[in-house]
Amino acid sequence: MAYETQKDKRRFIEFTNLFVDYTDGDVVIIDNAKDLTKLFPLKPMTNVIIFCKEGRQEIIVNNVITEASEGEVIFLPPGCKIERKGMGEAFKCEVMCLSDHIVQGLLRDRISVWQNTMHNNRPTAIKLSENSRSEFELYYALIHSKLNTTDAPIPYEIVQSLLRAMLLELCFMLEKVHGMGTEQKLSQGKVLFNKFLNLISNNNIKRRPITYYASQLAITPKYLTMLCLKYSNKTASDWVIQYTTEDIRFFLRNSNLSIKEISAKLGFANMSHFGSYVRKHMGVSPSEYRDHKTE
Repeated sequence: MAYETQKDKRRFIEFTNLFVDYTDGDVVIIDNAKDLTKLFPLKPMTNVIIFCKEGRQEIIVNNVITEASEGEVIFLPPGCKIERKGMGEAFKCEVMCLSDHIVQGLLRDRISVWQNTMHNNRPTAIKLSENSRSEFELYYALIHSKLNTTDAPIPYEIVQSLLRAMLLELCFMLEKVHGMGTEQKLSQGKVLFNKFLNLISNNNIKRRPITYYASQLAITPKYLTMLCLKYSNKTASDWVIQYTTEDIRFFLRNSNLSIKEISAKLGFANMSHFGSYVRKHMGVSPSEYRDHKTE
């Protein structure tokens, strides 16, 4: 994957004492559902996507019984508590865990659809058509194959493109299933939380004081942070940092802008402040990150 320090990787995903078929800090793939149950109760701080291939299985998510059935995709939000409720011998599934970092980086313009699904403290299930089911099995197999190739290293841009295509397909499905007007069914707090994330996402300069975002929503900074903790287990400041660092990664990886131009574009007062911010939150200097972006 693109250059990250070991400290940076551990911030994303770490399944200790669990055999997984692939992990790189941003992506975890588990082919055997029984391997996942070895750690139950489990509370992964990551986006969990379960592709149900055969049979059915009941699990307990945040103290609510959830049924996973053949041909469904189950979305589990970051920080949810997953517990085992038996184990059907015939149940087979494939699990993909994605860090917030990579999801945000890949979806960018479609991130609000994903956030509305994931940050609600409960699972979401959609039934796949036969055609969609075949397509997602191909996505999964191809991504798995590329990540585990023993030939020459596959450029990570290829893996990112495959993941983005799969995530976009899922977002279009979620929009179709939920339809328009879903927001009216949400609590006022969840609506405000979604608006906060959309405000950050749509701002060119994301590194703004929490008081700025709270004023845009006509609420207090304390209430905004309370909502963020309730719906995502992150503070409002955590979200601003996450979105800001993702913009930094994006422009350092994908643009020809100079570091000075990126610093100005993202609202930093000077190069020194920008460099200190990148070192603090990404573990390396801007130039070091850019020099290693293809590794």
